[in-house]
Amino acid sequence: KQFDNDIKKMSVEIKKSGKKFDGVWGPARGGLVPAVMLSHALALPFLNEPTRKTLIVDDIADTGKTLKKFYKKNFIATFYYHKQSIVIPNIWLREKKDQWIVFPWERR
Repeated sequence: KQFDNDIKKMSVEIKKSGKKFDGVWGPARGGLVPAVMLSHALALPFLNEPTRKTLIVDDIADTGKTLKKFYKKNFIATFYYHKQSIVIPNIWLREKKDQWIVFPWERR
């Protein structure tokens, strides 16, 4: 239920940004599921290849290495942000502390 609520909250925040996107993309594993869900929530296509106008979605900006190549080129949204990350997302919902996070699409 928390993840479904987070999708709704994230879509509201993205709409408030006023940015226009050609679609949504997320890196395989952590970003794929939330990117597909946000593409539905925002009525945007899920893209196989991101462009400069694509919304980039990931579950967490932990180290930031996955998101580094999109930083300053794309609008980035994550559900968690860790202050050690080399990338600060444009939108993030929660700060990751030292806890390990298990998302619904991961094995427990």
